Amino acid sequence: MLIAAAFMAFAALAVALLLGRVMVGTARWCSGALGRRTETDLAQLFVFISARNLLALAIAASAAAVGIGFVLDVPMPLLPVIGLASLAAPRLTVTVLRHRRKRRLAQQLPDALALWAGLLRAGQGAAQALAQMSARQAQPLGEELRVVLAQLRLGASMDVAFLGLQERAQLADLRLLAILLQANRDLGGNLAESLHRLAGLLRARLLMESRIAALTAQGRLQGVVVGALPLLLLVVLYAMEGDTMRVLHTTVQGWATLLVMGVLEMTGFLLIRRIVRIDV
Repeated sequence: MLIAAAFMAFAALAVALLLGRVMVGTARWCSGALGRRTETDLAQLFVFISARNLLALAIAASAAAVGIGFVLDVPMPLLPVIGLASLAAPRLTVTVLRHRRKRRLAQQLPDALALWAGLLRAGQGAAQALAQMSARQAQPLGEELRVVLAQLRLGASMDVAFLGLQERAQLADLRLLAILLQANRDLGGNLAESLHRLAGLLRARLLMESRIAALTAQGRLQGVVVGALPLLLLVVLYAMEGDTMRVLHTTVQGWATLLVMGVLEMTGFLLIRRIVRIDV
């Protein structure tokens, strides 16, 4: 009896903390802090949407998700959860876009540096070669390099301009490039040879990351299955045995069981993700 009471107290505390965090996050969004942050992140991706429009899109997505859930006869206690989760759609979209852009930049950078080194060996100046390289690059690297060229025309040094690019893209490879350019400016040396070696280093790093991704694919898939299978099973059981499963959201013991299931699911998913994530 004492163990059951302690378990119920722990479940109530966890629910209270979760609801408090959701309320704080909603308040921050309504105050505009999260909206302005999302607006800034999108501007760095060259997507210009105001915070007010982002909030309108989030509210529309939440209302649509709740409406679809109501049409599909989702249990009423789950509809507020679906609505609150849908409010995170703008931040989730920004995170996905930033990750895809960062990965694309990392894939384009070695070939771009090799081209830059070749143009320098052909006798062109660093800025002139950079201009030709940016004209030949696809998005998103070409777009970012044109911003770098605009900063050079305004008087910024090349290493400072690439540091700004690194801050926008959050890519460690660009920091290596900025350090290389700063060392070349301060100490001199063969810039073409340095760029060629850096391109080879980054290309080898991408190859290693690809091999690691292939070796850990099974573990990542296992994490997705571990996270999705119980949820799919819960949906199927609700559809087949709705009266029996209704106990889960109509009693305190049922809510406590759902809470424990959620915590265990998230813990297992995060542990598997941590194991298979290897930084090169």
